[in-house]
Amino acid sequence: MFSILALATHILANVTEAAKMVDGSDLAPSNKVRQIRIAGDLMLGGVFPVHTKSQNPDEPCGEIAETRGVHRVEAMLYALDQINAQKDFLRGYKLGALILDSCSNPAYALNQSLEFVRDMIGSSDASDYVCSDGSDPRTRSINKKKNVVAVVGASYSSVTVQIANLLRLFRIVQVSPASTNADLSDKSRFEYFARTVPSDDYQAMAMVEIAVRFKWTYVSLVYSADEYGELGADAFKKEARKKGICIAIEERIQNKKESFVESIDNLVKKLQPDKKVGARVVVLFVGTEYVPELLKHTAERMKLSAGYSKKKIIWLASESWDRNNEKYMIGHNRLAAQGALVLMLASQKVPSFDEYLLSLHPGSEKFERNKWLRELWISKYKCSFDLPPESTENRCEDARQTGDNFHADDKVQFVIDAVYAIAHALQAMKSKVCPDDAIETSWISRYSKKPDICHAMQNIDGDEFYQKYLLKVQFQDIVGKNFRFSPQGDGPASYTILTYKPKSLDKKRRVADDDASDGSDYVEIGHWSENNLTIYEDELWWGADQVPFSQCSLECRTGYRKQLIKDEQCCWACSKCDDYEFLINETHCVACELGWWPTEDRKGCYDMSIAHLKHMRWSSLYSIVPAIFAVIGIIATLFVIVIYIIYNETPVVKASGRELSYLLLISMIMCYAMTFVLLSRPNTIVCAIKRTGIGFAFSCLYAAMLVKTNRIARIFSQASLSAQRPLFISPLSQVVMTSMLAGVQLIGSLIWLFVVPPGSRHDYPTRDQVVLTCNVPDHHFLYSLAYDGILIIACTVYAVKTRKVPENFNETKFIGFSMYTTCVVWLSWIFFFFGTGSDFQNLSLIDEPLPRKAKVKQAVETGSFGKALSVTGNVPKHVSPITTGETYLILEACQVARLVKQAVHTYVFGCPRNNGQSLVVKFGSS
Repeated sequence: MFSILALATHILANVTEAAKMVDGSDLAPSNKVRQIRIAGDLMLGGVFPVHTKSQNPDEPCGEIAETRGVHRVEAMLYALDQINAQKDFLRGYKLGALILDSCSNPAYALNQSLEFVRDMIGSSDASDYVCSDGSDPRTRSINKKKNVVAVVGASYSSVTVQIANLLRLFRIVQVSPASTNADLSDKSRFEYFARTVPSDDYQAMAMVEIAVRFKWTYVSLVYSADEYGELGADAFKKEARKKGICIAIEERIQNKKESFVESIDNLVKKLQPDKKVGARVVVLFVGTEYVPELLKHTAERMKLSAGYSKKKIIWLASESWDRNNEKYMIGHNRLAAQGALVLMLASQKVPSFDEYLLSLHPGSEKFERNKWLRELWISKYKCSFDLPPESTENRCEDARQTGDNFHADDKVQFVIDAVYAIAHALQAMKSKVCPDDAIETSWISRYSKKPDICHAMQNIDGDEFYQKYLLKVQFQDIVGKNFRFSPQGDGPASYTILTYKPKSLDKKRRVADDDASDGSDYVEIGHWSENNLTIYEDELWWGADQVPFSQCSLECRTGYRKQLIKDEQCCWACSKCDDYEFLINETHCVACELGWWPTEDRKGCYDMSIAHLKHMRWSSLYSIVPAIFAVIGIIATLFVIVIYIIYNETPVVKASGRELSYLLLISMIMCYAMTFVLLSRPNTIVCAIKRTGIGFAFSCLYAAMLVKTNRIARIFSQASLSAQRPLFISPLSQVVMTSMLAGVQLIGSLIWLFVVPPGSRHDYPTRDQVVLTCNVPDHHFLYSLAYDGILIIACTVYAVKTRKVPENFNETKFIGFSMYTTCVVWLSWIFFFFGTGSDFQNLSLIDEPLPRKAKVKQAVETGSFGKALSVTGNVPKHVSPITTGETYLILEACQVARLVKQAVHTYVFGCPRNNGQSLVVKFGSS
């Protein structure tokens, strides 16, 4: 065992020497209290920043720190008092303490922490050693020291890491009430470390959630050149990348004053908050001592002299921002801090501790046990102790604390939680390893002797104590909350969000004492816990009506995509998507399918044919005009038919070929009726009529004309050869021949319908046009009209052949004229029919501002108008020349009572008179 002691002593000596080399001095302040010791059965260590770090390289410690130092020391002592006062707790064991000052200096703190190790070596059990002469070893029992079973501290992460690296060598458990360094959760490096506060990873998550909440996608990052700053900044950048937040400027502040000032000046120069866009929000991961200088140089650089400036920086600060530090509010620092958002660990005031702290005064027992209180009194009240009676200086013995402007440290709750966590772990361990051991707790037995603790707990194994007991503790803490460690040894992740704003704007959530006269300008605006962010909107204040803008680029308007600049996801130029494209994300446009159009918000497409199906409107001018012509044509044709029926038995009607004339007139009505088919909404029936009706109507028309001209041609051709009557010139044969010729067209159309069943379909001439049309292309109608073309050509041939018949048969001249014009019109009509585009109404939304809508609509309606007008206008050229003369002749002959005598041939046509006789009109040639 002597070799083990020698090895431990050797390690201790090496560590001590290393600590001295780090600081370059012996690190022992000549006039400062280095530690306080409270006797007890089980000793707890404590490390707190009672003093700030000295700016003098020859002195490790600077000024005394009241809140972060002395208050935390007293919080530990207060917790020990509360635990020791519970006689049933630890079954009578008393907890003692060895509390050290870290001076906020990692090297000095490391040297101080050697006291914990010295106690461990100095308290070795004498029974473990044997003297060389065989006698029992003798030890000094007067000042026998006890092992430190666990250490509470430190505060700054950089100090905590140094101490943890030392304590792990000796397997001493450490519980920090303030260090949030994310690396401390790494159990491969810090296997005996726990803390009552969360890791900075959670703080970074909370800060990122705040930035996302206010749409701050472009921020600057300032961090100190230490473990707290660098690891906190790394955690923030990691979380920011996940949420699409970019770092505009990243500044690492050095410890040296010259470098610090230069870093701040460079930062403010780069921010350029006078621009419309840019990073106005600055995320801070710096130590407490950096913030006053940061605020000072920012106020000077931005010339903040009074009121709120729209150009000022908005700070988003980590929990290292000390709201109780008066240096933050000196001069124009207050103006630079206005509007800042500060994360604080979610802690509550401990009223009983505040009362305890305010009750401390010189001369009281609890005041005198903490030697640092004397130094605090001297610094705070500008007084002296132990003055002679005749002295006129301020006597510290007379100074008392009051509740005015009193603020206990924010982490008092976590210090108390750390002490209680260790105590509960010791209680659980004692119940396990020493179930029958108890110390008499009566007053007589308690003070009549000093009993020893259970042997199993005299040398506690740190690994067993940490894993089996400390990490498994659960208890209700001093403020009534349930406390437990995470598997990594971290405390509950919960933060309070504060803002700093002028006193006149303070409302109901003031973060201070109930007395509003305390002058606090920090107001609670929300909280964050386990990825759940809550913001109190009515408490927000940035000196303006809207949330500060902190983005690299303005948001793109609807229908524009973000074109990233140099692959920077937060900086972009806005590029317009095509009219038919929608946004699948912020950077990519995708074309809608044919027949679909982007929604108003450009986040998807809608089916135009379903949402706004349109067809040729009867109220449209393009429908009214051809419909009027068709109606006029039908009326005129019906008028002729009525005349023919009335005078059906007259020689004029008989001579014109009544049967063919009626077929011709009915065919004309059919052609006029096709106008309404062309203007109707396409469906199966309409498309079937369109495919058969147009061709059949024209075939009936031209078949009747062909049979009529053929009959005349054969009569005069046969007359020139012989007096024999030609065959098939009777009315019945004429009707049969016409029916046979028209039947060819009808049979062909029916076969076409069988091969290609009729129906409608959507056509897409352009992106913004959906046309409802029949399910066959327009050029297929040319096949149907080809047969009509053959009939037209045959009619024209016979019209030419009969052009020289006698004048009494001048009907053939009219037919010839009709056929000549038909050939010309049909040639032009084919190009007009198939060249005007689709023949049905555009299906696009009328009130949707689609590009080219007016042009497309006009073109489509013009197409329908042209086709309908072509069919309608193709008929009068047959009605007018052929039937007008005969109709006029009948009406004129019936209105005048005169005879026209001719010299050679006489043809008698009778018109009925009112007296029952007949008016005989003779037409002939002289």
